[in-house]
Amino acid sequence: MNNIFNLTRFCRLFVKHTVEHYKSYLMSLAVLIGVMILGGSFLVYMIEAPIDRGFQTAIFSMILFLAGTIFTSTVFAGYGDKKKAISLLTLPASHFEKYLVAWLYSFLIFSIVYSVCFYLVVLLAINVKHFPGHPSEIINILRWPVCGMFVLYAFLHSVAFLGAIFFEKLHFIKTAFLFFISLMLLIIANKILLGTLIGEKMDTPVPFGYVRLRLNGQAAEIGLTSFQDNWLILIISVLALIFWVAAYYRLKEKQV
Repeated sequence: MNNIFNLTRFCRLFVKHTVEHYKSYLMSLAVLIGVMILGGSFLVYMIEAPIDRGFQTAIFSMILFLAGTIFTSTVFAGYGDKKKAISLLTLPASHFEKYLVAWLYSFLIFSIVYSVCFYLVVLLAINVKHFPGHPSEIINILRWPVCGMFVLYAFLHSVAFLGAIFFEKLHFIKTAFLFFISLMLLIIANKILLGTLIGEKMDTPVPFGYVRLRLNGQAAEIGLTSFQDNWLILIISVLALIFWVAAYYRLKEKQV
């Protein structure tokens, strides 16, 4: 029998995980839907304008990033409890199969379920309040820029995924703290480097974002071309893959 991956063994592990956690997953889903419905109802009531696709994309992304990373930070919580960790580590399944079950639930299944729920809530919201002359429209997750948000979510998921297996307690808080500290240091280093290269005053530049210069009292922007945007997507994807691989090897280091 293959010690890395066996389809029958993996299916049994997936079913076992589902049976043991479906109640908590359904409760989390109910909370998420409730928050989206309440938030959507509040926005429809307060905003006297149609909910266009740009606004929908912003809300879709923010909830995806926040809810997704919070959920991901809990997938390896059992390894932080010594009693649960023993049963998890001695379970007759490979590390890769355990890793794959956690990855499927926290990334693929979560993304699909969240997208379906968001569509249903948005359909409800845009049909509750009509604006003459403004036809109802809804975002398409298979088109840019929404599909680009999934690439960014893949990176954030990989960071949260690594933090979930790296830390034993307070996974989300510790991972978020290190992430934002690293991001802050990267922004500072980026500003110093670009300032040295260009030799002009500029607003604080976000890595891989626009550079805003002040020349003779006037503002100027330097941004990436569409071709360079594709390279940026590739870089983010590679970083996500690196963190996913690191999480797998971190899981392999776990011992009884």
